[in-house]
Amino acid sequence: MGASRPGIVQRLLILILGMGMQVQASTTVTAMVGDNVTLTCDSKKDGNPYMVVWKVGVTENQKDQLISLILVKNEITDSKNSRYNGRLILNTDCSLNILNVGIQDAKMFFCSTVVETDIHESSVFINVYNQPSNPEIIQLAPFLVAGKLQKVGQCVVKDSYPAAKISWQYNFQNLDINKPGVVMDNDSTKNNKGFFDIRSTLEYMPKRGEGKINFTCQATYFEGLVRSMTNVSSPVAMFVHYNTSKISLQVTPAPDVLEGSNVTLSCSGDGYPSPEKFTFTKNGDEKAVGLAHYELINVTQEDTGEYACSPLENPDLKDPVNITVHYLALTMTPSENISKMVGENITLECFVESSGTTEVTLMKKNKANQNPFVVKSLQYTHSGNYTCHAKLKGVNEIKREKSIIVRVEGKPRITKLTKKVVNNSKVISCVVEGFPKPVVKWSINGSSPKEESIKDKRSQWCHKITVRPSENITVTCTAINNHGEDQYAVNLTAMRFKEPMDETLEQDPLDPKDNNNNSKSSNSNQAKVIVGVIIGMLIAAVIAGLIYWLYKKKSKTSERGTADEIKKINKGENNHTSGSSAV
Repeated sequence: MGASRPGIVQRLLILILGMGMQVQASTTVTAMVGDNVTLTCDSKKDGNPYMVVWKVGVTENQKDQLISLILVKNEITDSKNSRYNGRLILNTDCSLNILNVGIQDAKMFFCSTVVETDIHESSVFINVYNQPSNPEIIQLAPFLVAGKLQKVGQCVVKDSYPAAKISWQYNFQNLDINKPGVVMDNDSTKNNKGFFDIRSTLEYMPKRGEGKINFTCQATYFEGLVRSMTNVSSPVAMFVHYNTSKISLQVTPAPDVLEGSNVTLSCSGDGYPSPEKFTFTKNGDEKAVGLAHYELINVTQEDTGEYACSPLENPDLKDPVNITVHYLALTMTPSENISKMVGENITLECFVESSGTTEVTLMKKNKANQNPFVVKSLQYTHSGNYTCHAKLKGVNEIKREKSIIVRVEGKPRITKLTKKVVNNSKVISCVVEGFPKPVVKWSINGSSPKEESIKDKRSQWCHKITVRPSENITVTCTAINNHGEDQYAVNLTAMRFKEPMDETLEQDPLDPKDNNNNSKSSNSNQAKVIVGVIIGMLIAAVIAGLIYWLYKKKSKTSERGTADEIKKINKGENNHTSGSSAV
């Protein structure tokens, strides 16, 4: 192709002898095992080459020719190197393709071009790597013991090229191999594929209290000159065992508990694994063995004391706790509802037994009374519900109360008997006291009138009737209960006569101790009323006579009534009975 054979020979000779050779800087290509790689011939840029030759470095000073190409004739000469048989492709742009790269191709390749009489050469280095298997931790220890240097396990990485770098992580943080208590030993061997198998053994000395810890290992391999890749193993969890040096006794709900509560005692140790079986004692006496929990059901003051627990294997290791059961017992004297007679004595008192200082009050309705509450002479107003309230100071949850009913009883007693003229009628009121509630009966000259509604006031009851007598009558009020009766009567004039000034019977309080007082007082009062009525009638007769004499003297005309009417007034047609008054 335009060139003579001597010229070709000359150029080949120049190429072989390397006369006038100009060397270019080398480059690097990175490829993974099994990839295809293209090597660029940088010496081609210096002109239009006549010929290109690719060689491979065998030793530092020896190069083996692989393939050549005379561009003007498109003639390729292959050296038939068995390692590259069928794996080389020389392109017209002088680049070289190497197929299915292996670790044996990690060499320096040289590209030489002939331009005129000059020879230009450049080099390319192939950096070959193989991605290793994922790291795996094997031969794992069952557990670690605090304070002891032990083998954790072995990290295995296979088929790495070049040999990967192994590192360890503790709880996902890089582990410093220069730290005391950390020892790492790496071992690398080539397998039959020419790759490296790496084994890294880790020894670690854990500390007390580390508990559960995690380990991982990481393999770092190179993908390029400035790029690295990592694979990390699955984490493995390990437990650090250490002896129990302290026991803890927990009381639920609290060491200060209320009587009647349920209490749970739970024992645990600070070791790992924690002891599972314990002995529970109260004031030194064994209560339960082989459990981690001890329950007290419905506690009483008898459960107060010092409780402790200890592991079965070390009874000298204990944790004592004082448990106080707060209690409050309340009693009341009298203890049950009671009935007393008017005038009798009574003493009400609250008694407490407790685990501390108490506050006690004796209440009737909203009024506080002294404790004890002493009454020398009971009245009806002392009847009612009395309640003892007790509270344990400092323990708000403990409160107690107890109630009794005091009933004050007595025979009936008529305290008032009144009459009034209202709307041309006469209203008679009978006020009665006593308990149980007296039954009141009315009588008018032996007949029973209709009674109006009753008004109550504590232990007193007011009974009323309304009458319009056409003649003088006697009205009797009788009160009866199971303790006795009382009776009183009042005389009423007929409606056609003017009623004298209203009369009212109101008895003074009596001494209830004297059972005869009521009857004596009633008779005495009735006698007084009769005497008063008679004296009043005499005075009225004298006044009427004087008026009549003056009238007769001054005038013959009667202005105040006939002599028969005055005679009737003087006569005073009224009925008289024991315990009655006449008007």
